[in-house]
Amino acid sequence: MKKNVDYLLIGTGVAPLLAAQRLSNRGDRVMILNPDTDFFLENSELPLDLLSFESTTTDLARRFANNLPEQMYRDLIPEFPGALEMWREEDELLNTKPFQVASAPWVRSRHRLWLAQEKSYTVERVENLYLRLLELGLKPRWFEGASLIKQLPGFTSKNLDSRNLKNCIGFIGPRFGDVDVNRYRTGLLEYIREKLGRDHILTSAHLLDIDQKGVRYQLASGPPSTIEVERSILYFWTPKMERMLHGHVEKYDPRSLGAFESSVKKQLWEEWELLSRDPVNPYVVAHLDGVRVWSHGEGVPPPGGWNLIKVMRRDQTGMLLGEQSFNDVSSLIFNYLGWDRFTVRRMIPRRVYRWNQFSPIEYDSDGVKSMIIQACDGPLHWIAQQVRQTIDRV
Repeated sequence: MKKNVDYLLIGTGVAPLLAAQRLSNRGDRVMILNPDTDFFLENSELPLDLLSFESTTTDLARRFANNLPEQMYRDLIPEFPGALEMWREEDELLNTKPFQVASAPWVRSRHRLWLAQEKSYTVERVENLYLRLLELGLKPRWFEGASLIKQLPGFTSKNLDSRNLKNCIGFIGPRFGDVDVNRYRTGLLEYIREKLGRDHILTSAHLLDIDQKGVRYQLASGPPSTIEVERSILYFWTPKMERMLHGHVEKYDPRSLGAFESSVKKQLWEEWELLSRDPVNPYVVAHLDGVRVWSHGEGVPPPGGWNLIKVMRRDQTGMLLGEQSFNDVSSLIFNYLGWDRFTVRRMIPRRVYRWNQFSPIEYDSDGVKSMIIQACDGPLHWIAQQVRQTIDRV
């Protein structure tokens, strides 16, 4: 039997789920098609903003304000069907334990630490950022040498004198949020499946044809099916969807192609997970050149922190797991943290898009109104904000 919906949502990850929640709440009939075999196979959502500044014109006041834990909570709560909890360092230190849902997604509050070697190319950048934070009234604290290094997540004092750390400079900045991505998106997916019905949220869906009669698609098994779309098809642009959507724009609205190409900068990151023998300080996310380091886990950190370290390394060479990659990770582990060995749990390549233009691309595809929603990858709270603002204009 042919299905009939107001909006057909096509994409991977959490963005179409957020849109489905928003649209169905106002009474629209919605269906989701995901070309992947698993809803979150692409894994395009990040728990926090990596704060990789590509432009000297970046509005730091706005960027920082968007990453405050309270703002992150406000961005994420409207579409989530359950509780979101918040964790701060002082809650643990003061032993304050109000009623909270332990299994809920948590928004954690952690300081950001920036550091550099005095003679490295990033010193000027760190100093300028420190001065800018002072101007914004965010009260960064300047440190040098061992007093700075010992605040790194996973730091040990072994062989401290031989590790050439006296020339390190940097500062502790404000506290920003990070969120339990897996808990958030899994909870949302389960709720949307029950709300729409399992036959209205499908994976392994391959688009065959679009015309005025509807949208034809093929699942992994069974004959092709057709959906009649009354209002619009909404596509969600993530790295996995780029090839399909690039072809659509080229075919139906080639004038928008140049605007898209100029609105996004593509970054390649390596996401390392390292096991630590000892608990790792959960209160700080550290920035060291193109590397981000933090203690990783879900929910409230156990006493002392988790035993898993997340290392995000930005690749500038185009060669994943190249010589420079291992040099950077080894320098972090042996020189800065002072470990004598380390265990790699896994390494995942991540493509991260940095968008500077967020207006959707609208066009007519063979008589069917269509819209491409950009910026559907990256920090989870940014995706929620972008999807909400776009859907409210639909």
